[in-house]
Amino acid sequence: MSIPPILFGGGALVTQEPSRPTVRTLIRNGQKTETAWRFELTEDAWFDLVECLRDDPAVLLGLWCDGKAVHAFFNDGVPGGEVGLRPLMASLVLDGPRYRGFSAIRHRAAPFERMIRDLWGVEAMDAADTRPLVDRGAWTVTAPLSERPVPTSGMTDMPEFAAPDPVVAAQGMVFSRGPASGGSEGPVHFRLGVANERVRTVEALTGFAHRGMEARMAGVSLTEAAALSGRIHVGASVAHQWAFSAAVEQAMGTTIAPMIGHIRAMLCEIERIHTHLTSLARTADAAGAEMLATRLYKARDILSRVCQAAIGRRLLLDCVVPGGVTLAISGYEQLPEDVVLDGLRTLCEEIAVFGTGDFLDIQALWQATGVVTSGLVGEGVVPRSLADALVLGGAIGRSCGRGADLRQSMEAYSGVRIRTPVAIEGDAAARCRIRFEDIAESLRMIAAFGAMFSPDDEAERPSFLVPLKIPQERCEGYAAVEGPDGLICHVVILQAGRVERTFIAEPAGVLQGVQETALPGSSPSKFDAVRCSFGVSVAAVDL
Repeated sequence: MSIPPILFGGGALVTQEPSRPTVRTLIRNGQKTETAWRFELTEDAWFDLVECLRDDPAVLLGLWCDGKAVHAFFNDGVPGGEVGLRPLMASLVLDGPRYRGFSAIRHRAAPFERMIRDLWGVEAMDAADTRPLVDRGAWTVTAPLSERPVPTSGMTDMPEFAAPDPVVAAQGMVFSRGPASGGSEGPVHFRLGVANERVRTVEALTGFAHRGMEARMAGVSLTEAAALSGRIHVGASVAHQWAFSAAVEQAMGTTIAPMIGHIRAMLCEIERIHTHLTSLARTADAAGAEMLATRLYKARDILSRVCQAAIGRRLLLDCVVPGGVTLAISGYEQLPEDVVLDGLRTLCEEIAVFGTGDFLDIQALWQATGVVTSGLVGEGVVPRSLADALVLGGAIGRSCGRGADLRQSMEAYSGVRIRTPVAIEGDAAARCRIRFEDIAESLRMIAAFGAMFSPDDEAERPSFLVPLKIPQERCEGYAAVEGPDGLICHVVILQAGRVERTFIAEPAGVLQGVQETALPGSSPSKFDAVRCSFGVSVAAVDL
């Protein structure tokens, strides 16, 4: 038993409590690995780490499992994780199918713990949420990624929901939405408890779109893994492929030319506009503003046609790969760099025209449409305290007053002034307003990038795609990108020139839980519109 030291002075005995170590100190005191930013902890040290998280500002980015160990990924950079990323990973070698969970203290860990339990059969003790995330009882085995999966009948039982709220049970009704809706959104099953003309409870069942992305990316070539990373989230394909490619480049020690970084950033901003337009269109459609939704969908199509005309690609899928970008490749033909740069400048100019014409008209129409402005005020409020606790980014976090924006510290955005829009209301109307302001900022940044693609500024043009020196020894890399919905992070482990394992931190899983918290209290008639204002990709939740 340790006794705190006694200090003598002033005629009194004063005891001084020993200072509690920080998360950074606890992790760095662990056993070093071949990777400078990853440390192995003992079970006691892992327990101390969990306890330390109660009052430590360290930002938990993700929690993963590989069957042998559980890995917790933190930001070791600026306190609060607002700007910059310096990775710090704690690994716990498993001694059985259980480990001390984080979600009781850091609720952001909940979707990661649920995924680990479903896929690996490794359970988080003291977990805040023990519901299945992707295992809906239809698989032929449980814990399919574990060493010894347990066979099941494969029969799907009726969905298991929590007991109805007492008020709903006494004087309300229960409604179900999904999982098959007939719309363009992914399959998710909502059960709503409604009483006194308000939604009192919301519970979501996911997993219907699970594709096993992390398992499919294991053991494949870099080309195959890069292609799969672009299929994680249709609204963040560029962001995911950029994060994966940058993680591979970091693992190999490969440096990409600044121009390539600017091109990747420009493509990511185009994708941000496309994704925000989609979310706004679905919100307007759900709110009953059909003409407004049509204009937004048309604007999205205009953006795609501009991309097709300028760079030969309607979709930006597979534009970013390890080593650079593929814009100079058209079929089997290698395009001259001057042609590609001309196409990029034309693309930026055409998008600028869209920003000064159609976009302003649509924004004015939105502001004049009451069902999506005043009709969404006060609906689906996300409090700032919850946003801080879950480290929310993107439009949802910024609508609650959080100005977190990784672009502020990314080298690819150097030379471009970034003004991150922020609101404080936290409701559906604020989320939509932030999306419009985000689009305006992206349009301004794309115009700035277009000026960088001038041949006068390039004395020596770099290659758009540099050959990679693929190491045969084991190496690990990381990267993070500011996607449309917040921070997207990839941790990549390479072995013998192939991808041994990829860990993915995608904000959709956390945002799905935010929906369940924020939707109670909204009007049943506005439920779909409020839900669409979050813009959650169900496929990205299910991975």
